[in-house]
Amino acid sequence: MKELEFLPEWYREGRRRQSHMRKQYLALVVIFWGMMTFNLTATHRAGRAAAELARLVDRRVQAEGVLYEFNLVTRELNELKGRADSIGRIDSKIDVAAALAEMSHIISPAIVLTRVELIAEPFQPGQKKEEAKGAAVRIVGTTAAPEKKAVLDKVRFRIVLAGVAADPSLVADLVCKLEESPYFQHVYPSFSRGTKIQFDEGTAGAQGDKITAKQMETLDVTEFEITCYLANYEEIEK
Repeated sequence: MKELEFLPEWYREGRRRQSHMRKQYLALVVIFWGMMTFNLTATHRAGRAAAELARLVDRRVQAEGVLYEFNLVTRELNELKGRADSIGRIDSKIDVAAALAEMSHIISPAIVLTRVELIAEPFQPGQKKEEAKGAAVRIVGTTAAPEKKAVLDKVRFRIVLAGVAADPSLVADLVCKLEESPYFQHVYPSFSRGTKIQFDEGTAGAQGDKITAKQMETLDVTEFEITCYLANYEEIEK
């Protein structure tokens, strides 16, 4: 028995064409949704990257501000170090009150000082017999630095004591005490000579408001001058 086909060819062709078009539409829809999903994902990632970039820019601005402040602080610190170095070079590093207290302790009450001088002098090798040639000088209590600017930046203090003493032995005793004192060194008398001084002992008598006479007494004393150096340095042989 033979089967008869009543559907025309054009109908079957149309059905096949519709099926093919549905498949194409479905593929287009899938591609469209894929593109939309990719676009949304890419947009989200781009937004996150932009936000991260903005945060990095903010951090860069903050870092630049901190670096600028650090440079300012460093510059001020260097200026302060320079000033501290200048002050350190200007500072004599001596205790004048302690030196005067030591003088008042060793000077006899029978000695009257008329002049006390503290003279700053730069170190000059060879200017004294006590200074051996090539000797370096440093402040007592500091570490012995290698041969740099210790001689150029430091000074020593020459002390000149001038006055009168009631007896020549007092001058010799004062020189000995200065030599024994840890505050002074290189002590030597500049001169010592006898002299006379006159002073008013008082009135001899008075009548009413009139002073009749004054008694002037002459006293034999020893005028002297002693030179020494403050012992705030020591000599080190190279």
